[in-house]
Amino acid sequence: MGLNFHYAPYRLPWAAALVSLPSKTVESATPVASPLDVAVINGPAPLMPAPDARARPATLGLMMGLALLTLVGGWLRFTATSFGWPDHYRPDEEYMISRALDFQNDWNPHFALYPAAQMYVQHAALWGYGALTGHRHDFRAAYGADAQALAYLVARRVSAAMGTATIPVIYLTAAYGFGIPAGLSAAAILAFATLAVRESKFATTDSATVLWLTLALWFVFRMARRGQLADYVAAGALTGLAVATKYPAGALVGGLIVAHFEARAAHGQSWLGGLISPRLYFMGLVCFLVFFCSTPYFFLDWARTVADFNYQRGYILYGVPNAQAGYGWGWLWLHAMPDSLSWPLLALLALAMAWAVLRPRPGTWALMAFIWLTFLGMTQSHYVFYRYVMIPLPAMVILAGGFVAAVLARLQMWVGTHRAVAAIVLALAVLLSPAAIRDVQLDRLLGRCDTRSLAHQWIDAHVPPGSVIAATAPTTPYGKPPLEWGRYQIVPFVNLAFARAQGARWVMSDSFPPLAYYSPGPTPVQLVELNRHAMLRLDENPLVAGAPTPVFDPNDAFYAPLVHIDSMTRPGPRVRIWQLN
Repeated sequence: MGLNFHYAPYRLPWAAALVSLPSKTVESATPVASPLDVAVINGPAPLMPAPDARARPATLGLMMGLALLTLVGGWLRFTATSFGWPDHYRPDEEYMISRALDFQNDWNPHFALYPAAQMYVQHAALWGYGALTGHRHDFRAAYGADAQALAYLVARRVSAAMGTATIPVIYLTAAYGFGIPAGLSAAAILAFATLAVRESKFATTDSATVLWLTLALWFVFRMARRGQLADYVAAGALTGLAVATKYPAGALVGGLIVAHFEARAAHGQSWLGGLISPRLYFMGLVCFLVFFCSTPYFFLDWARTVADFNYQRGYILYGVPNAQAGYGWGWLWLHAMPDSLSWPLLALLALAMAWAVLRPRPGTWALMAFIWLTFLGMTQSHYVFYRYVMIPLPAMVILAGGFVAAVLARLQMWVGTHRAVAAIVLALAVLLSPAAIRDVQLDRLLGRCDTRSLAHQWIDAHVPPGSVIAATAPTTPYGKPPLEWGRYQIVPFVNLAFARAQGARWVMSDSFPPLAYYSPGPTPVQLVELNRHAMLRLDENPLVAGAPTPVFDPNDAFYAPLVHIDSMTRPGPRVRIWQLN
């Protein structure tokens, strides 16, 4: 097939860097392939333009563009990492930080619901910060004040750094698979994806898992295209590290297997030959060894692992009695993903997955296998959170970058390079603007004082130490002010007679209709009794009257919304305090 392609001139350096895919020279009676097809035929597109004199301005423009995306994405992620500080309002952080501080003579976390790899990373960061601040011999002394609040802040910024680092990594991965335009598009999408921005702010496992998964996907592409042993080793090792950070990342093992068969087919091997290939089993061994080394007590303390998994099994099979929560395919496509990412971005990701199936390239079947295995696990569980979308997100974003590059290549042939670039940049700006607006709104909201902190300050200022406080729904602590242990005595509020019998002169409630499972507030009967026979002394209501109802993950006791963020003046539930007459 006679194909004659040339690179576009570098009159516009930034445009050339964006689209450094060849454009066609028309030859009569000659079949014409798209630039993306040629890139696939000739192997992966270069990550940077060739280093000749003409390419230097384009390379500089490319590097500046990627640096700008990384800086903006980093700013969005590091902003408001002090949310709620010095109080702790992000659920699940306590499971990580308490163990990261405890590692010293005993490296067993005594907790298997989460794997331990990120706990060890946090421990290293906390030890390093303690050593730098003069606590080399007892690093915990650096975190003794304010209920170890500084440890939470340090670990959160580790997550933010790992989330920021994922932006250039996803550029490299998508650029290897689909070319430079795909890399820049994927980096832009990930920089503004609201769920990725939010989960990078907290000392949990999600941000780190996405970094390791994105690196692993780079080598998945290399496996599918080159099939070299080094690619198998790297892909297996990084997958093992991702699973040792968050168990659901194990869905990528399915992607590794598919990539292996893609590679063997490209080298002319049959399915049977691929099945008996030593490389497949060596990759599995590397994955297992890295997982074992990164979270060894998963096996060494097997009794704890079995006990914790049996405990979690009931939630997965039956969920919790939360009428607001959901699960299944409808929950995933109509709630979790659009609420977490925005409808325009979800539409782009869905189109990209359809394109990957209809126009597969080397490695795309592996990514699709990973994505759908993750979806299958999420939809079968009865206890699932929006933040689990973080697991397949890098693969979806990479495919979206490839789809954008394919559209750009077609547009180049129809309208020319410069107009095609302008159209793609404008389209991405429109698609990502809802997510970017949410990001800024969320950062502003998280930067404001939480209602629980305001109530905490008010109680310390107005309620004498040792007082008895009756609390509505005392078994759900997430919406309550974090009162100092032992400073006050908390008893359940049944009615006024019961509260007085317990010696209570104060009643505290947290109510929040969007998260009523965690903050149900007083019953109608209790509220009537309180309004008649007690004096309302504090009412911190974050909801804006008449505004649309903010949207939350109803399974997650995190009082900052993903949709209609500006319907709240500050994070937290409505907290009210009455003084009994």
